[in-house]
Amino acid sequence: MFKYSSRFWLYAPSALFAALAAAVMIHWWMLAGPFEKKLAALKGREAIPGITLNWDKVEIGGFPFRLDANFQNLRIAGAGAHGPFSWRSEKFAMHGLTYGRSQDVYEAAGRQQIGWTEPDGDSRTASFQSGSMRGSSILGPQGLMRFDLDIAELGGPDFNLTRFQFHIRRGLDGNSLDLMVSADALPVGSKKPRHLQLYVTLPKGEPLLPLLRAEISWPEAVRRWRAGGGSEKLSNDPGGQSLAALLSPLY
Repeated sequence: MFKYSSRFWLYAPSALFAALAAAVMIHWWMLAGPFEKKLAALKGREAIPGITLNWDKVEIGGFPFRLDANFQNLRIAGAGAHGPFSWRSEKFAMHGLTYGRSQDVYEAAGRQQIGWTEPDGDSRTASFQSGSMRGSSILGPQGLMRFDLDIAELGGPDFNLTRFQFHIRRGLDGNSLDLMVSADALPVGSKKPRHLQLYVTLPKGEPLLPLLRAEISWPEAVRRWRAGGGSEKLSNDPGGQSLAALLSPLY
């Protein structure tokens, strides 16, 4: 016959595992419920000042260690730095951990349609598909700290890129934003991709920080930044100057 101490060491690991599993399940459901309600409240309304989200269908998953939202026909529209912008994604997924730092990972698939306004007021549109389209964002006490976008095999009716990347982060001085954009293009008739890369710093960025905290609209943040003497500083790499036009609609 087992002694009580022997029984304890026999059953304790199983009981501990069951308790931990129950705690994980309860924690996930406690997060999933409010998350689903928050999404329902955002549908067709402003997610942050000046920017509206909508979609045809969303499914919540990721149990037990993630919160996943899988959207069909996601639409984002609002006021950009110089005028209206829009983005429509046939399939879009958002993944967030239920523990650790506040980081979300994004994936998009199918046809993508974007529209934006140039600094001169002209409206532009583009449609494309990609082999893969992934992004991530990291939040901190002061809002967005970093955003990264990586697209492979990006192609449209009049362009073809083997890879496109965009990164934005808060500067080390805490009062600026650092941006980087790079593209690997395969020119027509060439077998060797051409690599372009551009670094941009937005100094005197304090007026832009409320935008990263989702407190003011995008055009208002840019207006305050410009009024405070804000202007972009481009890298000296001549190969990346042709990419500057891609970033100009942002500010």
